[in-house]
Amino acid sequence: MKAYSLLIVVLVCCASWSTVDAVNKSKLPAWHIRFARQQGPNACVVEEVPGTKWKIWTECKYYLPRKICGQKTVLRFECCEGFHRVPGQDGCAGVKPLKNILETARELGATDFVRYVEESGLQKEWAREGAFTLFAPTNEAFANIPRELRARVDSFRGNIENPILRYHVSDRKVTSDTFQADLTIPTLYNGNRLRINKYSSGMLTVNCRTIVRKDQEATNGVVHMIDSLLDPGAVMSRDVSEIVSSDGRFSVLAKAMEESAFFNKLRAAGNAAITILAPSDEAFQKIPASRLDAILKDKEARLALLQNHVLVHPLCTPAIIDDHSMRTFAGNRLRLECDAQGVSVEGSRLRNDFVLGSNGLVHMMDDVLLPNRAKNLLELAESERLTTFMELVKIGGVEEAFSKFGAYTIFIPSEAAFYSLPEEVLQDMRSSQEKAQAAILYHATQGRLLTNKIKDSEIVMSLDEENPLRLSVYRKAIGVECAVVEKADMEGQNGVIHIINRVMIPANISAGDLLRREGNFKTFLQAMELVMTGSDALDLSAGGISSTFFVPTDAAFEELGATVIEDALKNRSFLKTIVANHVVPGLFNSDSFKTNLIYKLPSMLGTLDVRRIENILKVREASVIKTDLMNTNGVIHVIDKVLMPEMDEPAEPLVQIRGDGANF
Repeated sequence: MKAYSLLIVVLVCCASWSTVDAVNKSKLPAWHIRFARQQGPNACVVEEVPGTKWKIWTECKYYLPRKICGQKTVLRFECCEGFHRVPGQDGCAGVKPLKNILETARELGATDFVRYVEESGLQKEWAREGAFTLFAPTNEAFANIPRELRARVDSFRGNIENPILRYHVSDRKVTSDTFQADLTIPTLYNGNRLRINKYSSGMLTVNCRTIVRKDQEATNGVVHMIDSLLDPGAVMSRDVSEIVSSDGRFSVLAKAMEESAFFNKLRAAGNAAITILAPSDEAFQKIPASRLDAILKDKEARLALLQNHVLVHPLCTPAIIDDHSMRTFAGNRLRLECDAQGVSVEGSRLRNDFVLGSNGLVHMMDDVLLPNRAKNLLELAESERLTTFMELVKIGGVEEAFSKFGAYTIFIPSEAAFYSLPEEVLQDMRSSQEKAQAAILYHATQGRLLTNKIKDSEIVMSLDEENPLRLSVYRKAIGVECAVVEKADMEGQNGVIHIINRVMIPANISAGDLLRREGNFKTFLQAMELVMTGSDALDLSAGGISSTFFVPTDAAFEELGATVIEDALKNRSFLKTIVANHVVPGLFNSDSFKTNLIYKLPSMLGTLDVRRIENILKVREASVIKTDLMNTNGVIHVIDKVLMPEMDEPAEPLVQIRGDGANF
């Protein structure tokens, strides 16, 4: 029966190949599949990184090659747990007899640790009824014990009460299939607990030490091989909040937590294990004193800073074997990376200097991880790599304003937006302090303007104090002048930035003057002049709302024929319906229309169907041949056909508000 149970374990592992075959067969080299099958039954992969001590026994036959922190692994085969090779038989056909946990650990290469246990007589306690779990350090791990820990384990040598040895044993059988994301189990050392963590990377740790070989069955329990001796002295009975507050290296952090009542927030998290990435006092000293003082005096910035240094899961560095992210107390995610030198958090190297507490662990950091809310506007822009904007800020001489004062909202064009400008336009912005400053100030306004506070057709004055910014609310998007917000609501200490997809140029010309300057719109201009005068004039600025004009060229009108045009110009009522059908209240720039969707825009007469087919914008049957001509009345899109009223549309415009139209 015992042999049969071992066989079941391997069969389950091999059965998982059907899933691998279905999902990842294309990724697994054919030669590897053939080579694995040639190993015969009950052969499992051992994964190693050449030139390092990194090694994992997988207990699986089919295994995808991968990289560990950028280094390629090498796969070789050994017999799976509980099996051995038999001469003349394929693979690992022999079933090993079960032995007790100490003999099992000895056979697996923990002879040094086993010798210490035997000298202490601790194994005598395992003769009683019940099963145990032994975490056994490999000989290599035992040989590399730090000097201080070696002295302590030797000081109890031959003593059955040796706390370090007893700390490696639990009085119950705990196999890896019962491991959770976070699990604690008691040990024979006065019930002190071990913390076991299971990660999405597949790594398993105990007290943040790697379990290199799991689930080695024994007559009286199970053995897990580990890569380090476990030190009960490295684990404190206090929670992580108490560790931070009592450790003299973290006085700045502790004071900030106290002032924000953050210790109480952490304790309110209950039994959930957390990680505090604790910047040392020296780390805080890297921030200029005035900046640090401003952050710590700003309640919201200080709270965001603290939340950014708390992960809602234990972070054990052996679990990070590739790029990864972990969620913070605030809900955002921190980027974790690793290489041959170790693990980094948001680019800051993570020391192997941590303390385990009752509800998680504390890692000491050499740098402060500033969240957006604790950064000034320029630091935010720099973190988003908005280099052209930063260059113009420097040329324009407004660095101090945006780093020390506020609050401001800045609509920052992306790098792609800047480089889509004609080269001469961008160079002109760079040509003098006055021009660079004017460009930057036009993209900013006073106050914190978050997207959840913006309403359609809202107007705010830009910081140049001459040109307003018109805001639009689209379905699933926010517009500002000719641009659409690509990345919204990055809130810093002294304001908010929104990244937009176009560079904005002040619209200081009326729609009529713009059309006259552009030329080729005489017929439409004539029609506008006729319908915007008199007692029943068509008002295009109802309620001060900007409009979207779909303006046909003279060539488009000529396609109607001279007779139709003459009749329309003589029939004021009919002419008003034609003009009204080309005007939509509200500012709709071209990027507000997404591909393969149909938008029904309410014109001043009826409804216009607008759609984008690939890169062509269509309004009914007309094609837009020039977009986003911004003006003081709104935006003009030039079309190649006249939008004649349809049969079911009203004979009079839906909007009949008097106005002289002088500003058109």
